[in-house]
Amino acid sequence: MDAEKKVIIKTTGLIKEYKISKDKSLRVLKGIDTEIFEGEIITIVGPSGAGKSTFLHHVGTLDKPTSGDVIFDGENVFRLSANDLARFRNTRIGFIFQFHHLLPEFTAVENVCIAAMISGKSMKQVEPRAKELLAEVGLGERLHHKPSELSGGEAQRVAIARALINSPKVILADEPTGNLDTKNSDEVLNIIFELRKKYNRTFVIVTHNEKFASMTDRTLKMVDGQIVN
Repeated sequence: MDAEKKVIIKTTGLIKEYKISKDKSLRVLKGIDTEIFEGEIITIVGPSGAGKSTFLHHVGTLDKPTSGDVIFDGENVFRLSANDLARFRNTRIGFIFQFHHLLPEFTAVENVCIAAMISGKSMKQVEPRAKELLAEVGLGERLHHKPSELSGGEAQRVAIARALINSPKVILADEPTGNLDTKNSDEVLNIIFELRKKYNRTFVIVTHNEKFASMTDRTLKMVDGQIVN
């Protein structure tokens, strides 16, 4: 990356251990030091069990490290109170998972709105933006369809719109195309590149999709809890 680029996420000495018995622990992250730059699309690859999703969950503040720091836009996030951290996560980070996790009883536009309403906004305030985002991901005609009425690719596009509703600086995605066929995978990947171009958002994506990884700005390879490149 260009030396002028701003560092949006920095991890230092990131370690995660899980206690598996009274006197035995499993170290999943083994002291990760890395920097992620504003506006880049970065992929994380590696074998199953390498620690990719665990790393992503720590960057997204969904899990707390055993030791080490995550500096997010200059803020040492794990020094925040629980309430402040939850607020930070809701407003500064968007999440896209392999399975879209849409609420089945709500429509596409309602699913997108709910993510913003959690932060205290009303449906009336956020609905216009939700409709705009759904149109941007090609679902302008599917606003009032429930998840059961959408294809897998369409549901994942709703999840992308939901991740963007609070205008987060960073979108974290864990295998966002892992459950999709080639055509839908390509559509989702094209949308991600278009959104980066339009909003200069940072995307950090765990993937097994080698074609996608080869297209992104940078790829980090994880092996046995460490970044090896």
